[in-house]
Amino acid sequence: MTPPADGMNLDGVTRLIDFAKQSALTTTGFGHLDNRGDVDSSLPPSLMITARMTFSFSIAAELGFDECATLAARGIGSLAHDFFDPTHGGFVSVPASHPGDGTKSAYDTTFVLLAASTAHAIGVTGADQVLDRALDALFTHFWREDLGIFANSFNQDFSVAEPYLGANANMHAVEALIAASTALRDSSLMAHALRISDFMVNQQARESEWMMPEHFTPLGEPHPAFNAENPADEFRPYGVTIGHLFEWSRLLLELHHSGIDNAHWIPEAAINLYNTAKEVGWAADGAEGFVYTVDWEGQPVVRDRMMWVVAEAISAAAQIEQSNLLETAQGDVAAWTAHLATMFEDTEHGSWHHQLDAEGKPSSTIARGKPDAYHLLQALLIPQLPLGCGLLDRIHQNQSRTSENP
Repeated sequence: MTPPADGMNLDGVTRLIDFAKQSALTTTGFGHLDNRGDVDSSLPPSLMITARMTFSFSIAAELGFDECATLAARGIGSLAHDFFDPTHGGFVSVPASHPGDGTKSAYDTTFVLLAASTAHAIGVTGADQVLDRALDALFTHFWREDLGIFANSFNQDFSVAEPYLGANANMHAVEALIAASTALRDSSLMAHALRISDFMVNQQARESEWMMPEHFTPLGEPHPAFNAENPADEFRPYGVTIGHLFEWSRLLLELHHSGIDNAHWIPEAAINLYNTAKEVGWAADGAEGFVYTVDWEGQPVVRDRMMWVVAEAISAAAQIEQSNLLETAQGDVAAWTAHLATMFEDTEHGSWHHQLDAEGKPSSTIARGKPDAYHLLQALLIPQLPLGCGLLDRIHQNQSRTSENP
């Protein structure tokens, strides 16, 4: 059922959420959905997927979708009991009830923080405790005060750090800290988001002429050759990840919208990241669409087309347009939305394909199945919403605007 939502078009969101609901047909958290929408029982429960789905169902609940408040509560309960480690603190990527090495990652924990902040803001019972635990884990164990960013991962008792630092985890930390700061009205969290952004974008990306490095040594030095032998890694690919340039562009402008001090550099950086992604990533191999990655000279490395990259391009273009920064952004929203529908929508099995190969055919060599509503949910909603500090805040801004102008 599509709820009334202040004149918004929620047809796509309805298809996405109806498909995503099938992820609850499992015993722990939310399951990894295959291309047909069935839970893939060959994969263990995932902290990342459970947190992302909890976030998505929290957003859907705020929009009035049936059953989604219950699903958001289910997700919070699972994060609190299945994935939390009461002995050492923090959240394990795979629960103790399934085979796993007890790894605790900043990447996964930031999604716990995003999910719990969003669920807390809509009144889900127990979300406040999960939120507090996520913040405690991040700042007690992961925070690198010397660099102003988060470490990447640890073993279960936090005694051994992975000798690697990554932009991906820190990018999602910015998103989660914005959401937590807004939910808790704690400006110190926004300040941490700005400090992370300064290191990753204002320093590293700027020094690389906006071809943003993703991988770093434990000392915070760029590692440009990282994963050259495994360039198509789903979370740590070699080279420049086009979708992350777009994603950083949007998140920077959301941070800037908060009114935080010392963020004067953000609009220029956001535009440069956006333009670089568009110019270097679109049709880099001569075919329509965004390639997954390019090398440091802008030549395509992994030519597969990922749905999440298009989704983030749409969200970034909408943010750029709403911020009145580029006149061409509105046209980009329209063009990339049409591309998403034409190339990625799966009219046979539902939802959207997560990966196409270089010839535009559905593939699963990088992204397995259709487990993720998170990126696409934002791309379907952000172009219809006013500026805000995160997706939920945008929805609240829209609700306020509509109530003032019925």
